[in-house]
Amino acid sequence: MAKKKEKAAAKEETVQAIEGELEDEEVADDNSPEAYTLTGDYRTDYNEICKRSEMEPILLRQRAQNPASLGTDAVEGAPTTYTTKDKYEYLRPCIEVEQDDENKDSIKSFYVKGWKVSPSILTVLNLAAPQTLTTISLWRCGLDREALHIIANMLSKLAVRNVSLDGNPECAGHFHLLLTEDCTISSLSLRSNKISCSDITPLAAALSSNKSLTNLSLHNNCIEDEGAQQIARGLRMNRTLLTLNLSGNKITDVGTKALSDILTSLTLTHEEIVARRKLISENKSSLVTDEPPTTPGGRAKDRPGSNSRTGSHTALDKKGKGASGKGNKKQDKMEKPGTKDGRKSDMGNKGKDDKRKGSRAGGGDAKKGNIKKGTAGKKYQEEKEQEPEVVEFSNPLLEANMSEKEGKIVVPGNYALTCLNLNNNSINDNGITSLYKAIHFQENSTMKRGIKGLLRLTLRNNKFDAESRHYNELVDMMTRRDPFYEQPLIEEDQSNITAQT
Repeated sequence: MAKKKEKAAAKEETVQAIEGELEDEEVADDNSPEAYTLTGDYRTDYNEICKRSEMEPILLRQRAQNPASLGTDAVEGAPTTYTTKDKYEYLRPCIEVEQDDENKDSIKSFYVKGWKVSPSILTVLNLAAPQTLTTISLWRCGLDREALHIIANMLSKLAVRNVSLDGNPECAGHFHLLLTEDCTISSLSLRSNKISCSDITPLAAALSSNKSLTNLSLHNNCIEDEGAQQIARGLRMNRTLLTLNLSGNKITDVGTKALSDILTSLTLTHEEIVARRKLISENKSSLVTDEPPTTPGGRAKDRPGSNSRTGSHTALDKKGKGASGKGNKKQDKMEKPGTKDGRKSDMGNKGKDDKRKGSRAGGGDAKKGNIKKGTAGKKYQEEKEQEPEVVEFSNPLLEANMSEKEGKIVVPGNYALTCLNLNNNSINDNGITSLYKAIHFQENSTMKRGIKGLLRLTLRNNKFDAESRHYNELVDMMTRRDPFYEQPLIEEDQSNITAQT
């Protein structure tokens, strides 16, 4: 009996020890950084997560505002020419933040410059990141593949629009991890990252299916001609990228020709033709499913059946529109509900007259009734007028303006790209000729009516002859295509203006 009691007591002790360990683990889990719930105050959340991670918090500093953005009120008052700081304060690591416009306790952007950012610090920034964060800038922070995975995880749960990772060459071949299917990045800067032609291949492949990126900067890298050809392949099916910076990448005439070819027309490959047929079949199947269901007799359920005595509705319409003309029209007016003596009532005319007035005033002003009166209405109308017109491009594989040439399908090229920077490369006269032919094709082609295509092209510090005919004609064409170009007045117009003044 004594032995049994000793065994039971030993079991109870072990059970109590296990329960105590589980309770300690639960308390530890509650105090873990991942279990922390954000309060909305970024500084409080950041310091608490650093405390739970047993890490000394990096100083958070308010980012200095641009004097131009402060307005005229900031200029008034006593000028301040300098401020005193502690010794070596500017050399200490810090994170510059910008407050959110609506919630002052939260932030909309953070900037880190010139010091090593470890994965543990990025994990804290990831856990403390608020939903208002839209800009991330990490300049020369020694990022590696692990750090890039943490940043990609941060971007997956936030609606970040601007990302700048300049001067981080250790993750040169892994930047494609940022361009996922559900990413929201619109501006991506990857300058001075020593990206080679092999590193650019996965990034160019990600460009082909990306639907959010509008601005990409690859300044001062090493992609060369092979990398330019990879980017050109990625831009074949891309219709969202507007600005591309390829300056300082040792691109010659070969890479320039590859970029010029996608601006004209595209001959679909076998894989693209197969993908096109799949898309067309999917669209047709979706149209079939959208049609109203039919009854076993073949008649649509929501469509009235024909009258067996008087024939079909089309037959009645034909009878009503006989040769008698005017007499039948009067009879139709008499039979319409809501009328009297063949004349429409005011209630029936009111809505149509309003629509006619709106259509006469113009298609964009047809909904003026929704605009509020007074200053609010004027402000709304001014903001509406200032909104730029965004041209939505359809899937290139479903282009309606397609043609057939020598048994191959030809579709319009990339007319979405508006700005291309090719400064500081090794482009010769042959590359200039390729660009000239591409811009000339866009000006004279009827594939995309009303869409100009490339609007700005910069070619400074290259190896071509600035006196060549193609270069001068290219400059003239691009000058006219510039959206801010103002055509010079003729001498007669100038004389008329001086006479009126």
